[in-house]
Amino acid sequence: MKSIKRILILLLLLAVTAGGGTAYLVYRTFLIPTGRITQPIIVVVNEGDTLSKAAEELKKRGAILDERLFVTAARYLGAERLIRTGEYKIDSTMSPKDILVMLMKGRIVQYPVTVPEGLNIYQVSDLLAEKGFVDVQEFLRLTKDDRFIESLGVDALTLEGYLFPDTYHVSKGMREQEIITLMVRRYFEVFNEEKEKSRIPNELTDYETLILASMIEKETGTPQERPLVSAVFRNRLGKEMKLDSCATVIYGIWDRFDGNLTQEDLSTWTAYNTYMNPGLPPGPICNPGRESITAAITPADADYLYFVSKNDGTSYFSSTLSEHNRAVYEYQILRKNRK
Repeated sequence: MKSIKRILILLLLLAVTAGGGTAYLVYRTFLIPTGRITQPIIVVVNEGDTLSKAAEELKKRGAILDERLFVTAARYLGAERLIRTGEYKIDSTMSPKDILVMLMKGRIVQYPVTVPEGLNIYQVSDLLAEKGFVDVQEFLRLTKDDRFIESLGVDALTLEGYLFPDTYHVSKGMREQEIITLMVRRYFEVFNEEKEKSRIPNELTDYETLILASMIEKETGTPQERPLVSAVFRNRLGKEMKLDSCATVIYGIWDRFDGNLTQEDLSTWTAYNTYMNPGLPPGPICNPGRESITAAITPADADYLYFVSKNDGTSYFSSTLSEHNRAVYEYQILRKNRK
């Protein structure tokens, strides 16, 4: 960094011309470690902190000896405009000059946080809040803010479905909109990659494909079944059959769902009840991963119209209603009767 070279030249000239104790003082207070740090420490620069306040904290923690010299050097380099808020890790080998370079380059501590596939926006916000990265209310407000959503290139009422599940490296100083932006950008990156790979014509829009991917994500956790589930839903759409997805019903009653889906729930109207409404639900029901997106774009070549859980993590797929009814009897009704 040219500016760092300039400050080193300045300090060296000062040391040479000053002579004696002043030269040693410059060398001792800026160019070598203080010797007061025995193990790595974390120094936090909060939003709104002045350069002087940051320097005072650094001196208090033993990272620098002379905050005035540190601030003078920082201001000479224009560091007041460059220092990022966040956590900085300082170890015993770092001189005040090294610390200043770290602050100016924004080398803040970053934490890996993994967002699993299939969480909805409420679950994602809770996960990130539990780890101390977001405020739940602000996070959810942004996922439904028209202007913010539009700024991300999304044409939808909420960001449900666009918070791509992945491992992200985030810092305690990041704002909610920065984290959301990372996730949405990753979604578009993955979706476009998978879309370009497929050679199968897709009669669904990108948003409809995302909705379908979210349903696939919630209907099966078995990778090899995702293209089959995709085929079932696409075949039913083609025949104008209702999709009959329990997962969409659950999303429609999310604020009161207790984990037990009842017949009353299935017969209660919401916009997401695909037992009552034809076609896809009005929006995604979770944030799907890459495999579900791929399956939504490239379904299996199969004529299945039904599937039912076999209660072992897999499903039984059928092409006719009679076959499906037999499977329901075998895998659901008989199982319940054996209990």
